[in-house]
Amino acid sequence: MAEVSTLIDRHFLECVICSEPFNDPRALPCLHPFCCECLEHWAKSCSNDNSIVSCPLCKKVYQIPEEEGIKGFPVHFLVTNLQDNVDRAKQKKSTTGLCNKHGQEKKYYCVNCGCAACSDCCVLDPSHRSHLFIQLKEASKQRTSSLDKLTRRVKDVEEKFTTAIQQIQEVEQDLERATDEKIQAIDEAKNAFMQQVDKLVEAYKQGAYSKKEENRRAIDQIKEKLQVDLASLINSTELANNVIESGSDSDIISLYPSLSSSLQQLAESQPTPVNGDLGEFKLDPPQPTSMDLHSLEQLLCDKLHITIVPTEHTLSHQTSNLSTNPSAVAKPLPSATAQLLRSPAVEKPVSSATTKLLSSPAAEKPLPSATAQLLPSPVAANSLPSSATEPLSDITPKAQVIAAAVSRQLKSTGKTESSQGQSLVSSPQSSTQPCMGKKWKYWANIKMTPQASRPMGIAIHPDGDIVLTSMSSPVTVLSRNGDFKHIFKGSPSEIFDLAITPSNQYIIPGKPGKNEFYIYDSQNVLFSTTPTYDINKQPSNPTSVAVDSAGRIIVGFGYNGHKTVSIHQPDGSLISKFETTSPPRRLTCTPDDKLIISFHINDTLQLMDQSGHNASIIEPPPGIQSWKPCYVCCSKQGELFVGNTGYPKAVYRYVCTGGEYKYLDCITKMENIPWGIALSADEQELFLVDWKSSLVKIFQ
Repeated sequence: MAEVSTLIDRHFLECVICSEPFNDPRALPCLHPFCCECLEHWAKSCSNDNSIVSCPLCKKVYQIPEEEGIKGFPVHFLVTNLQDNVDRAKQKKSTTGLCNKHGQEKKYYCVNCGCAACSDCCVLDPSHRSHLFIQLKEASKQRTSSLDKLTRRVKDVEEKFTTAIQQIQEVEQDLERATDEKIQAIDEAKNAFMQQVDKLVEAYKQGAYSKKEENRRAIDQIKEKLQVDLASLINSTELANNVIESGSDSDIISLYPSLSSSLQQLAESQPTPVNGDLGEFKLDPPQPTSMDLHSLEQLLCDKLHITIVPTEHTLSHQTSNLSTNPSAVAKPLPSATAQLLRSPAVEKPVSSATTKLLSSPAAEKPLPSATAQLLPSPVAANSLPSSATEPLSDITPKAQVIAAAVSRQLKSTGKTESSQGQSLVSSPQSSTQPCMGKKWKYWANIKMTPQASRPMGIAIHPDGDIVLTSMSSPVTVLSRNGDFKHIFKGSPSEIFDLAITPSNQYIIPGKPGKNEFYIYDSQNVLFSTTPTYDINKQPSNPTSVAVDSAGRIIVGFGYNGHKTVSIHQPDGSLISKFETTSPPRRLTCTPDDKLIISFHINDTLQLMDQSGHNASIIEPPPGIQSWKPCYVCCSKQGELFVGNTGYPKAVYRYVCTGGEYKYLDCITKMENIPWGIALSADEQELFLVDWKSSLVKIFQ
């Protein structure tokens, strides 16, 4: 059997980089030891600027201390202590076989003292008088047998632990498999739901086309008769005029009876009445044989074999289908309706078009079938306001829902009656209608956790997570409710901006002095570090990042007088770059992949293409006292939000008209400087960063 000192030396005291005994061992945060000099050479291969190092064993990436470098990592005292103990054991081994008192070889073992002894110790040493001695080899054999038994017992326990680990791994695999099956079931339910939606929409479209043709034929018949009657009137009038102007007295006398009788009849005739209903869009519900539309919630419950337990806070989903069953109005409203009832939107006045549709005496026509099912006639006749100035809070909750829904429908379609065969009730969060022209209203505050105090830049992940940069901490991820989730390992602090790509990668600029930007994958793991240079190929620190619709990364450099914008592939490789007239503060991309850039020195906001050409000035809002545009954000519909750090401190909204951005309104004025601006994935919520108060304000 090998000596213990030999085993320790071989397995624990050699550096895995140089395969030699440790020299000045240093411990990375993962506690793996390496020679200080070996680690310095290894770090040079990990990054060009020697700022990060990855562990050769576990591959984790760590920041190298800026002041001391690799020597800033602590000494691995466990390794140094093992080295000292092994050295002492080796020195002792050379003298272990001889007795220190008598200089003779130790061949006996004192049972009473538990130590080895020579023959003189057994006979002459008073401390061993009357003690029991046995051969040293026999004692060693007994101890070896005892150790062997203990080793086998430990081996049995080790097998139990191994079995337990295998069992938990199997449980983990079962969890993964069950999750995949549920996700697949959810996707299948979604597909089935969308197929039903497509079929129902197609049924309504066919009904619309059929109704159009039916009304068109009736219109053509009326039009043809009117044209014939008009031609008869014109011919009779021309004949009478000819007789009056050029007829002789005898002609007038002879033709008068017939002409006067004919003209008398024509003078008393009336045109065929025009049925105004033929020009209106009234959509009949699908035939009873058509498939009813079940809600996605019901399909998911059926697919996942779960049952909804209704409570006073959880409303039934059943009324979301558009069947022609009149009893649907007696069922609880769907959850989307409940959200709408709690929404500030129901406190708005009814639009004039909605009021005219629902309560005007001139509009005493039946509502579309889908609306009529949700709105009983007493509500339609008596509960709705007759003026656009009456707030919805004065009418019944159900009428509030229907009126608000019809109002949104009218705004989006421009029609006097809703013709969709889908539910008129929808949640602001789930709506896919663009927000152009809608009024943004304050919704809520999120107070930052200690891990994300003093926030500056912000981005919203598609799953609703809030991603923040700050002055004092790395990039931090919060839940939609503001609860701390995690930070980005290795990410810098003191940065002002970040962006999320269409593939859910994170683009994060380096901190001041770090001329690079980082790309983290969707699992928050560092994927790439990209060095950056200005137009003159000088190292430059990025101040702002954005991502266009194709996933290209746009980087602005505004520190230390740099005036450059660079365009990169999604993997970070450089495509092109151009010089700007002033250091860029922040930038964003429009829906057609143009750039909107706020500039630092001349305090302007400009629209340009990705080559820096065709630049145009976006004018400040009228009457503003100090225009210092900073943070900018653009929606997928081209709606632009600008944070002004001048006076008044506010967030302004622009819309794109004819290729130019025109000021629309002020969303909110703020006591503190508005820093980051971001939109949720569905663009129904706007997030503003209040740095001084450590708040994120939410608008809907």
